[in-house]
Amino acid sequence: MNVGLLQLLKNNRGNWLTMEAIAGSLESGPSVVLGEIEKLRQIGYLIEAVPAYGFRLSGCGQKFNADLIEHGLGTKRIGRKVLVYESTNSTNDVAWQYAMEGGWDGLAVFAEHQRGGRGRSQNRWVSPAGSGILCSVLLEDMSRDMGEKLTLLAGLSAAEAVEDVCSIRTRIKWPNDVSVSGKKLAGVMVESRKIDNAFTYVIGIGINCLQSRDDFEGELGNTAVSIRQLTGGDVDRLQLAERLLGRLDYWLSVVNGEVPGQQVKGLHDEWLCRCDEVGRRITLVSNGQSYTGRVVDVSVAQGLLVQLDNGAVKVFDSATTIVMSR
Repeated sequence: MNVGLLQLLKNNRGNWLTMEAIAGSLESGPSVVLGEIEKLRQIGYLIEAVPAYGFRLSGCGQKFNADLIEHGLGTKRIGRKVLVYESTNSTNDVAWQYAMEGGWDGLAVFAEHQRGGRGRSQNRWVSPAGSGILCSVLLEDMSRDMGEKLTLLAGLSAAEAVEDVCSIRTRIKWPNDVSVSGKKLAGVMVESRKIDNAFTYVIGIGINCLQSRDDFEGELGNTAVSIRQLTGGDVDRLQLAERLLGRLDYWLSVVNGEVPGQQVKGLHDEWLCRCDEVGRRITLVSNGQSYTGRVVDVSVAQGLLVQLDNGAVKVFDSATTIVMSR
């Protein structure tokens, strides 16, 4: 597939491009151009054709394509290799299979459908085929204290990607929910294992994109929402996927001290400005024990800081804590 053609059409979205202009830009003949346009149409891109005017992109694609996601990604670590599955049990499971091989650091796995998608606390992540972003990212040779940092940066990255591509203002609920008007739009789950004396992490991210109200089962209809419901239109899932990987790569670089002039405090501040929970009273369960208090802050390295009713300040990590009420 000629990814340059898609980029050309996207750069000129809404404008007509003549066959001569396209063929000249791609240095290809008309028959080749027509064949590449048909390939884009087959994965869901709406490309109008009018003899007097030429071609123009009028609608976004509805299927993931590894080549298109990788093209022009420009990341340092995340998305070094992209895999796309039509259907799999879980993208996290696929990522762990590659982790056992080694040498797949930065791998991003996408699926159109998951048969056994999972969230935190043994919850299922349900998404009809082709309706959302189902993504897992593999990170090898990490330090054992990265869990909290990855949870925060993944949630922030999902929020920023939605904001940038869809112009939707999002909020973040600790530790892993991205929400709009109190309804869940995206979720994050971070898993870790020790492999060959080093820690490996898999970040799983789900974003609701094209679902309707009827696609959310039971009570989910009242607690979940999709980009389509919020905007009344479709979203280019490929563009959203690219932006998600880009923000993950950026914030991971910040956490690792690889971005000049940026510190981890930047991650803290960007995350916190989307959080409405500071100052609120919540109840949590950690290691089987219940706690109630008021949220003070969030620590990038340690977790949620809560001033308990007895006056003590306690830190709760995302791996062992469940928020029961807010």
